[in-house]
Amino acid sequence: MIKHVYAVVLLLFIFVTGCEKDEPVKKVEKESQNLTTLKVIADSEEALAAFRMEEDNIQKKFGIQLEYYFPNRMNDNVEDFLFASKETYDLYILFPGKIPQYVERDMLLPLDPYIQSDPSYEEIIPIYRNMYMHYNDHDYGVVYDGDAHFLFYRTDIFEKYSKEYEEQFGTPLLPPKTWEEYDKIAKFLTRDEDGDGKIDIYGTATFTGDAKRYIWFAERYLSMGGKYFDENMNPQIQSKLGVESLQSWIDLRNSGATPPNAMYDWIDLNNVFLQGKVAMVVQWGDTSRFSFDEGKWDSQIANKVDWTVVPGDDPNSPRGGVWIGRVLGISSETAKQEEAWKVIQYLTSKDVSSKLVTSLQTINDPYRESHLSLKGKGAFPNEEVQEKFLSVLEESLAHTNADLMLPGGWEYMQALDEKIGLALIGQLTAQEALDQTAIEWNRITESYGREQQKIYYQKWLAKLEEVSNR
Repeated sequence: MIKHVYAVVLLLFIFVTGCEKDEPVKKVEKESQNLTTLKVIADSEEALAAFRMEEDNIQKKFGIQLEYYFPNRMNDNVEDFLFASKETYDLYILFPGKIPQYVERDMLLPLDPYIQSDPSYEEIIPIYRNMYMHYNDHDYGVVYDGDAHFLFYRTDIFEKYSKEYEEQFGTPLLPPKTWEEYDKIAKFLTRDEDGDGKIDIYGTATFTGDAKRYIWFAERYLSMGGKYFDENMNPQIQSKLGVESLQSWIDLRNSGATPPNAMYDWIDLNNVFLQGKVAMVVQWGDTSRFSFDEGKWDSQIANKVDWTVVPGDDPNSPRGGVWIGRVLGISSETAKQEEAWKVIQYLTSKDVSSKLVTSLQTINDPYRESHLSLKGKGAFPNEEVQEKFLSVLEESLAHTNADLMLPGGWEYMQALDEKIGLALIGQLTAQEALDQTAIEWNRITESYGREQQKIYYQKWLAKLEEVSNR
């Protein structure tokens, strides 16, 4: 496919990160001049893979051709460009946690009448249906990618060092169930296997790049019984528990059990694990199928990986999370909302979505109840592995976490993310990072109104508790 960059788009996106506009698969020719064109903007080219798989069918079925806009590399802040742009798009692929930002700017069309007219959406898994799509009494998106975190580990490495571990610690070397076990095993498995004085295998690696590293802190902190706020919206992350959670992550990095000075994003973290450089990693569930992909992902560890739920310390607290994910939304400014809805309804339909969440070409993960009982091998070598993936996914959805969905929710997390980043490179202590975050959180709360935020936060907590009890 030939790519070219529109000058205006390029100039605007270079300021942020660089953005390309892709031509549709088939150029508009004389016989296709009556096609309706929809402009789709996403956080990455990877997020558009499902559209590409189905674009010919969409053109034939609905007379719609698609134009794609995306940054050169997966970018968590495409909104820096989008909110400043006067360009009009028809379809958004966006993180659910960012829906409040779009709604505040009146950029999303409420989808209630469309969704209510399609009973098939009743089978969307409740945590995705309620935590991804619904905000402020309206549905603003349809789930397109139902993310969930797993713990991945190298079975061959665990087996190789199992006897030594048991001799040293008196317990079998098994996938860690707590963060304390996780850190201990990561340190133990960090190895100079050929005796040349260089580490050949690290125990683990973590997401330390901008924008999403808050998740790796939140999973530790929330699973230990931590809370973001009290009932009056006073921050709680700077508490003793919060500091201990962040300090344990800092100590893990400083122990030498992770690649030194690494600032990994999602792609980097997948690569370091799939190329056999680390023994275990917490990542999104699609890494399971990528581990068998010796083409695009150049996996060196096919058939040497297993997965389970993310560690957690307090059995009464949530662990893991359905972090990030993606929904499809319609621009409030589009004149083609009916056509946009046809594309959304088609891509998220039971039959089409079942194909998209089992393909090596996409990064889309299951989000319908029917996806959890899909037959066949999917993107895996055999049906047994597919069943294992779906089983762990279902277990991961029980009593779990989700992104904060309230006014300023993404702002809260990005303030936390920035300070965590400074702590991880030693510019702030854990206490300083979380104290400064708490100050910023109070500022954000006051900007939206403390009383309003108290109501939103309590509603969010109640909804999360309701939908995560499977």
